[in-house]
Amino acid sequence: MIGRFVAITTVGAALIALSIACGSSGEGGREVRITQGQDECTPKTIEATPGEKLNLVVTNDSDKEPYELEGEGGTNLEEIVVPEGKTREVGFDVPEETGTYELKCYVPGDIETIIEVQVNVSGATEDTGY
Repeated sequence: MIGRFVAITTVGAALIALSIACGSSGEGGREVRITQGQDECTPKTIEATPGEKLNLVVTNDSDKEPYELEGEGGTNLEEIVVPEGKTREVGFDVPEETGTYELKCYVPGDIETIIEVQVNVSGATEDTGY
């Protein structure tokens, strides 16, 4: 009886760990770092392929609290709040349709930056610094 309880508990714990690991949409995808600074958010543009999964890593490097990030104009990304000096991660499933999608990065009632997610079939590109 105790052995059966331990086995059930172990399986239950494994299922919980698996569900946490699978997480929200986009999780496990390509990491994209967004920095929330004193006066704006960077980068201003993110290039992606249709249906790509992105893991947005958002850091509030300002002395403003809170900074927020959310989808704008129909872009499907729920608002996340990032306190001063903190980092939050959120998954984002890039839409299947090519086009430009907007993420609004802002301090309520103050600074606002629009980050464009440009979705094209040629694929995501990396800034090589050249």
